[in-house]
Amino acid sequence: MWSASPSCVLLLYPQAIHPSCRGKVDAVGLSGISKEMKRWMLSCLGLAMVLPIPFSRAEAPSDYFTPPETMYSFADFWFVRPMDLAVLPITATTWLISLPVTAASGTSEQAYDLLIKDLSQHMMQRPLGQFWDWENRDQTRPVVIKFKDSFSMADLSPQQERKYRAALKDHEARIAAIEREEDIPQTDRDDLARGEERRWENVVRLLLSL
Repeated sequence: MWSASPSCVLLLYPQAIHPSCRGKVDAVGLSGISKEMKRWMLSCLGLAMVLPIPFSRAEAPSDYFTPPETMYSFADFWFVRPMDLAVLPITATTWLISLPVTAASGTSEQAYDLLIKDLSQHMMQRPLGQFWDWENRDQTRPVVIKFKDSFSMADLSPQQERKYRAALKDHEARIAAIEREEDIPQTDRDDLARGEERRWENVVRLLLSL
């Protein structure tokens, strides 16, 4: 319900003033106000009465409208999963055709995860009606971390694991390049190898901190 103060009623509806009191009101100075000033005052009062209401009483959509889980489950079963099933042969064919390129670049496993594995899990393993919880789920898994003289275990996300595999391949290529340089004295090659091992340990620490 809207409410207005008595002064607002007098300005908006001057005819509401009792005839015996109009003289007192005129004595205050209302009759001497110009028409432009009255219009300006009425506009300000109207804005002050109207504008604060929608902002002060606005509610977030989630507060007053939450779709039931039945709606999500119905849409998931009849629309989302059939679309996944229809798209899966296309993505599988794309992965198969692009296999020579991805194998040459060393990204065939990543392409398989993106084009086949993730889509298959989204269609078959995802609980019915769950979308955002499934995307934000914990996808980490234990991975063996390789050092020069030891091994370690760490829980890595798929992105972290891909970065680790690429960094490990680069590390092994650096070690092989140092061993191929027969013209370099053995002491210098040992120093280069130790420096590369220290660099590799720093890379692993950085990957685990991401």
